[in-house]
Amino acid sequence: MVQIKVNSHQVDWESLRLLACQILCKNGLTQQDATLVADSLVQANLRGIDSHGIARLPHYLNRMKHGSIKPTPNMTLTQVASACAILDGDHGLGQMVMAKASDEAVSLARKAGAGWVSVRNSSHCGALAHYGLQIAKQGMIGLVFTHVDPMVLPHGSKEPFCGTNPLCIAVAGQGDEHLCLDMATSVVPWNTVANAAHEGVPIPKGWAVDKDGIDITQASRVAALYPFGGYKGSGLGLLIDMLCSLLGGSPYGPDIPKMYGDPSQHRQLGGLVGAIDLSHFIDTNTAQKRVSEMIDRWGNLQPAETGGQVQYPGQPEVQERQRRIKNGVPIGHELFKTLNDLAQAYEIDHLTHQP
Repeated sequence: MVQIKVNSHQVDWESLRLLACQILCKNGLTQQDATLVADSLVQANLRGIDSHGIARLPHYLNRMKHGSIKPTPNMTLTQVASACAILDGDHGLGQMVMAKASDEAVSLARKAGAGWVSVRNSSHCGALAHYGLQIAKQGMIGLVFTHVDPMVLPHGSKEPFCGTNPLCIAVAGQGDEHLCLDMATSVVPWNTVANAAHEGVPIPKGWAVDKDGIDITQASRVAALYPFGGYKGSGLGLLIDMLCSLLGGSPYGPDIPKMYGDPSQHRQLGGLVGAIDLSHFIDTNTAQKRVSEMIDRWGNLQPAETGGQVQYPGQPEVQERQRRIKNGVPIGHELFKTLNDLAQAYEIDHLTHQP
């Protein structure tokens, strides 16, 4: 997990979720939808993915205020084949749109063995692991993709074309032991840099460049990020953009409205959610036992460093979640102030430090 070092307060996770839920309700969301969005944000924080956690709430509120995100969208689903559908999110919060797409993919997979839902007219949806695990918990394999506006340099270029374009693959294991890879195709999520800029701390060299294509450590001056793995991350990001834009007719790359641009302009984001029902291929219990066996053999490999551990995808996040439930979620000083300013504005309880 990529982290930035900031001075922070430890905050009880349930207090964070309650604050987010109350604020979202006061901005027109139903209780059910507010709970869904708040849970998505705070679960990201618990898993150590602070780039997609509660720090994004002020951004969503600003876009709802300016009309580019609808608090109560009229989402429409069109089934185009026995295992395929298109979901129009009607410019709702991305968490609401992608959660519905995931539910629909599972429903299609139950009947056909696999289900695919192309998403259009969505907005920022937070961490993709939330949806991948939503599918995996149904005894399935989840595949989730989304794209964003141009933030990443194609390999060999000095100007961006695609976004951080993340992917998630989650495979059902036994109990809560699921394989879950959730990653951006850039060296770091853009919102990690946004968090660093908000807190006024530097970023490591090799993450990003300024408007002239010069490597930079000042987060507030970042114009674009490097792809991970050079041409590999660059190519993967482009193909994910195609998956997210081509099937549902969404804009791609440079044509996608900027996340931090005009807050009154719809983002028009696309996505693709897939579910594979293991039971159509293999006995589900047998499959989940095999996943757990693979995880055990992986974890028993000899570590490269003394006292180290070879961890499977998703294991660091599970361990971080356990720590943060016990010790609290670290919230940077500036974000802590921002959230409490919101609490005051909406006349709800302020956040406090966890002892």
